[in-house]
Amino acid sequence: MNDIVDPQLKALHHALLSIYNRETESVRAKPTSVVSVNATNFLAGQAIAFADAALFLMEDVRHPLDVPVALLRTCLEAQARANHITAVIGTEREDRAGELVRLMEIGHEYYEKLAIQSYKDTDESQYLARDRAYLPAMKRLLGKTDTSDLKALKKQLDPLNQRWTYGRVVERDKFGDPKSLNRSEAQRLQPALNLSYMQCCAFVHADPVSLRHKQLLTKIGVTYTLVLAEIVAVLCFFIALGKESDQDCVFQRKRTPVPIQSGHSFQLISDSCRSEATLWG
Repeated sequence: MNDIVDPQLKALHHALLSIYNRETESVRAKPTSVVSVNATNFLAGQAIAFADAALFLMEDVRHPLDVPVALLRTCLEAQARANHITAVIGTEREDRAGELVRLMEIGHEYYEKLAIQSYKDTDESQYLARDRAYLPAMKRLLGKTDTSDLKALKKQLDPLNQRWTYGRVVERDKFGDPKSLNRSEAQRLQPALNLSYMQCCAFVHADPVSLRHKQLLTKIGVTYTLVLAEIVAVLCFFIALGKESDQDCVFQRKRTPVPIQSGHSFQLISDSCRSEATLWG
């Protein structure tokens, strides 16, 4: 059992956090209307934030790996969506990013109106006596929101959700297709990361199979996958910025050894090979 977080991987996480923050500050100082930049900035931020939280938890030896592994799923989803956006160029890239933004906007509007409609439909007798005094004011407030378009919003939302599921954006059904695997630098990593994603889902959904999966987990393996997801997400952000050749970004990519698949878990390549391996080599 690994009692500490690998210091090299931890240092790489902090380096990624630094260059992500640097570019994010630049974007905030000069806001852009380029949708792919804003979308990948959000996705890279998700990968960075959830990885940071997972690493924080793993540094406390009293905590099991269950929660960090559950957090890892968000990192994997973020890098997959970012890669899906930057796997294409030009108008198609901006269209994909715009679709993700619409998913956010429609999803929020649908949730908000669904919640309001549920209040409208609630039988007043179901409220506690202490809350009934507020009902008239609540009804006046909620009555101002038109929820008649709930079905129309759901009709728009469902196909958008389907196009942005994890399996769809990693092109899971094309893992054996060389053309798909070469659509981007990071795509070749997706089949291996997909196995990690499937493992993570058990911890997110309180699936009892997580009890068996837990026996396969190592702290160094989880840390490695977290950092790998961060690198992909940050790289996609840099690609959207047109800065994929930025020396800091290139340096961090070269610091990361290639993952090799072993059974149902991920192991680091041997020390003898690590110095010669790069993420994209």
